[in-house]
Amino acid sequence: MADNAKPRRRNGEGSVYQRKSDGRWVGAAYVLTTSGVRRRKVVYGDSWEEAHEQLVQLVANSHKGIPVPDRSWPMRDYLPYWLQVHARELRAKTMEGYESVVRLHLMPGLGSKRLDKLSAHDIRAFLAAFREKCQCCAAGLDKRRGPDKQCCSRGKCCRRMPSVRQVQFVHAVLRNALAHAVRDELVPRNVAMLVKVKAPRYKVGRGLSVDQVRTLLKTVEGHRLYPLYVVAATMGLRRGELLGLRWADLDLNRGTWLPDKTAQRVAGGLVLQDTKTEGSDGLLPLPELTWLTLLDHQQRQQAERERMGERWQDHDLVFPSEVGTPMEPRNLNRHFEGVRARAGLPGVRLHDLRHTMVTLLLELGVPPHLVQAIARHADVDITLKIYAHTNLDAMREGMKRLDDRLD
Repeated sequence: MADNAKPRRRNGEGSVYQRKSDGRWVGAAYVLTTSGVRRRKVVYGDSWEEAHEQLVQLVANSHKGIPVPDRSWPMRDYLPYWLQVHARELRAKTMEGYESVVRLHLMPGLGSKRLDKLSAHDIRAFLAAFREKCQCCAAGLDKRRGPDKQCCSRGKCCRRMPSVRQVQFVHAVLRNALAHAVRDELVPRNVAMLVKVKAPRYKVGRGLSVDQVRTLLKTVEGHRLYPLYVVAATMGLRRGELLGLRWADLDLNRGTWLPDKTAQRVAGGLVLQDTKTEGSDGLLPLPELTWLTLLDHQQRQQAERERMGERWQDHDLVFPSEVGTPMEPRNLNRHFEGVRARAGLPGVRLHDLRHTMVTLLLELGVPPHLVQAIARHADVDITLKIYAHTNLDAMREGMKRLDDRLD
């Protein structure tokens, strides 16, 4: 062969040619597809160099075993498919939140995009537009204002823009959906991972003092929900865990508790589902105060059951409604608002009792890994960073030690 002869293309390299119809350059090659067979796929470019570069990448991915999708999914088709097939493994409450994000935000904003053509630029533009929408418009509430579909009331925007947490959640749902697309070999990479969003700043948990806890319990003493507040203050249960606590989870002979269920409102109904995380499981001892309170509560509930007769619906719940059914979480919130008002503790939340338990254990010198196990946190950093409330007196004591050392 002469030195200036054009080298022949090797089998599998593909070809680049120019279309006569519009002058665009096309690269074509037989590559591996997600169905497991090799098919002819094409890429496009405005110049020979651009088409050749994309073709080289296409062939290189095929050689690495990265298949090309057989089907080009529009996002409007893929997102419902993802919810139906992959999101079924999620908890019911999580699934409800994912479905809401897909329906209200991702479908209107990205539904027209092709899954395999979705870029980081598309996602950044979508999130930028989402940040500028007021919450009424983002949730579609402006369509309820009349035929003119004016934003909010009287054509004026309420200017309640999405919070940092809302933006992060929308991005997280999209990232999760695209992660499944990567695992299904529909796209080579998760472009949502290339887009960074601002993380929300969580306020440090505000715990109550021992005197405030005593005042709170004294205020509710004698009420049928008094044992619930004792358990909340001494065991640090979340609201859903309190309402999902069953007698079967307790061993009152040994004074132990095995977390298992939590009560959540899903799709307008109350359901019992598994605890928050695997870190929420594990046998825990009951403090003596809690143990004795629950023993007394068990006897009182038996008398309540006999008094209600056939009206009682037994669900084996420790803290049910007055007829034995799961208690509505909002009813518990309303009751707590009245209790804190009578106790002179405005602004205190029910969840602050959980913070209090963690804070007191740390202040008593209990090792953080044991506090983490008792609070059932997934990571000890959560125990120390989010919930641990630093006491001003403790800080003064620390500074005094420094002062004594230097003086």
